[in-house]
Amino acid sequence: METEDSLYGPPQINVLPVRVYGVISGNVEPDFNNPNQKDIEIPKTFKDVVIKIFPEIQDVVSSGYRENVMYSPETFDPIKKYLVGIDLYFDDKSGMKKTKNDYGKEITNYFKMTYSDLDFITFHVRSFIFPPEKTNEDKFFEIFGVV
Repeated sequence: METEDSLYGPPQINVLPVRVYGVISGNVEPDFNNPNQKDIEIPKTFKDVVIKIFPEIQDVVSSGYRENVMYSPETFDPIKKYLVGIDLYFDDKSGMKKTKNDYGKEITNYFKMTYSDLDFITFHVRSFIFPPEKTNEDKFFEIFGVV
């Protein structure tokens, strides 16, 4: 006995492309956890620039990167662009003064001013890191402790 599949083949599923406009569920964080990527670090020169411009920032640490390949419309040659994820370490006095997005845009702009020939690199602030709050014991020994 023949089945429906043997007579007509496997069932066909028609899929139509669907476009979704706008944001579906808030901000989506880029993924910088690719096991095949090389370790990178922020250049000392640029780290010094960021710390001088934003005195509330104590350190800038790379949390990885994401590579995006685009194609030149004239020659169809691949053009690689990089999104560098960074963690910003703040001091315990000033705290943050801008949003992650604002810091990311400004750091990207200062990078382009510092390295004007590297316009294919942008930055994304992944996280803000603050020092732990001092306990009463820490404060006591800071004042009365013997050095």
